[in-house]
Amino acid sequence: MQPYDYVIVGAGAAGCVLANRLSADPNIRVALVEAGPDRNARKTIIRMPLAMVTFMAPALAFLGGPKFMSWFTTDPEPGLQGRQIALPRGKGSGGSTNVNGQIFIRGQRKDFDHWRDLGNPGWSYDDLLPYFRKLERFEPDPTSQIDPAFHGTNGPLTVAPLRSVNPMARVYLEAATQAGIPLNPDFNGANQAGAGLYTFTQRNGERVTAEGAYLDPIRHRPNLHILSERTVTKILFDGKRATGIAYDSASGQGTLPAREVILSAGSFVSPHLLLLSGIGDTGQLQRHGMTPVQHLPGVGENLQDHLDVTLEYRAKSTAPYGISWRALPRNILHVLDWLFRRRGLFASTTGEGGAFISTVPGQSRPDIQLFFCTAVGNTQNAGGFTGHGFLMHVCQLRPGSIGRVSLTSADPHAKPSILYNFLRHEGAMDTLRAGIRIARNIIAQSPFAPHLDREVDPGTDEQSDGALDAFIRRSVGTLFHPVGTCAMGTGPDAVVDPATLRVHGVTGLRVVDASIMPTIVSGNTVAATYCIAEKAADLIMKEPSNG
Repeated sequence: MQPYDYVIVGAGAAGCVLANRLSADPNIRVALVEAGPDRNARKTIIRMPLAMVTFMAPALAFLGGPKFMSWFTTDPEPGLQGRQIALPRGKGSGGSTNVNGQIFIRGQRKDFDHWRDLGNPGWSYDDLLPYFRKLERFEPDPTSQIDPAFHGTNGPLTVAPLRSVNPMARVYLEAATQAGIPLNPDFNGANQAGAGLYTFTQRNGERVTAEGAYLDPIRHRPNLHILSERTVTKILFDGKRATGIAYDSASGQGTLPAREVILSAGSFVSPHLLLLSGIGDTGQLQRHGMTPVQHLPGVGENLQDHLDVTLEYRAKSTAPYGISWRALPRNILHVLDWLFRRRGLFASTTGEGGAFISTVPGQSRPDIQLFFCTAVGNTQNAGGFTGHGFLMHVCQLRPGSIGRVSLTSADPHAKPSILYNFLRHEGAMDTLRAGIRIARNIIAQSPFAPHLDREVDPGTDEQSDGALDAFIRRSVGTLFHPVGTCAMGTGPDAVVDPATLRVHGVTGLRVVDASIMPTIVSGNTVAATYCIAEKAADLIMKEPSNG
């Protein structure tokens, strides 16, 4: 078989961007290999924004969500008293963009400038802003005050406000203002701090996935081959040169030769594949009876994610979304509204309002992110559909916990060992505890009075530092934003070269996905992942061999 110029492993956000940009040159042959099903973007369960809550609800498995999900689990976490955390990832063309909350947040200028300062020239905010603008087709509310210098309008990925905003989101904004938090019409503009409504990867009330934005428009290209339902098991090497990949499928095992392999399989699978292929810490590889190809101790290390706790409230009004006899006529209208106009409840993810706030007096840089959800059912509380209520998520943007992904076996079908090491360092609780008190203060403002019944979890009796710490330990989870396990840099623990994203010490192999982030960004990670892939494609296409 004639080798492909590029074999891309993983058709999530990064993989779809790369497939689109690299195959734009008709002389470059590209294969995109994905473990899950293809052609997902037009399926109703994917297109409908509210359907995201069904992907993690076992009682709703009959709707078909599980086939778009791949599940990992942490090892028992010492800082959480041995509790394990379930870690869902998207599966199929589109990856986690098929199942995520669609919130589009780039992060803070200081996040990317810190990447540069860690020894990654070319990755500062000013370096990346052109790529954020390139990928974006921004459709703001005509009445909003948006600075066009920070946004693109001709990119593949539509970013827009919700078409139908629940009245409770307006209540939240009014309460946040009364609590002293300024309004911010654009979290992706000059300043992230403040309260506002989120923008989403949506178009006309439907989810926009990486597959729909980047892959579907260019499927016709004869030099692009999309190979779905193939699980990559190993990168093939000739000495220290990657020569292709091996995979399993329903029809058996196979190989694909390549001039270059690009891993875009995410922060769990990309490092796992490197380890399975002999790239990683030599001691770890030898313990599992594997022959090392390259000693690279940083592979699988530096795992980071956002810590998140959820405050749950019951409402005495039916303004929040929910299932009840009183709301039945309205819910029927919501179904019809989405079917005929793509508006209403089913065009929402319920996570409509947010804020970025500093918990440290005198510090302006936000260290928490709030998510105000206009119902009690969401991805972290997928069973809570009945009755009326709302949630307030408190997310620690830079928690400081560093974990790892490691081998459990040389068997490629064995899931890796994942440990986050959450809440094991001094002061780990301080930010979340302060964030809970800020969230409670917002809910205590007068605009919520006509709607608020009671705080269900943790409950108003839980006020002391000790009580809140106990609540955090028993309930804290992640926002499913794993990054960092193939970090770029030039030091001894770096995995990829920031100038090329090539894996150190070998040739013909790159990593392009969220795993290359040296530190986590302050916000939802999908926007930065798209940006990484746009920049990576530019770096690759400008190399002399592609000239």
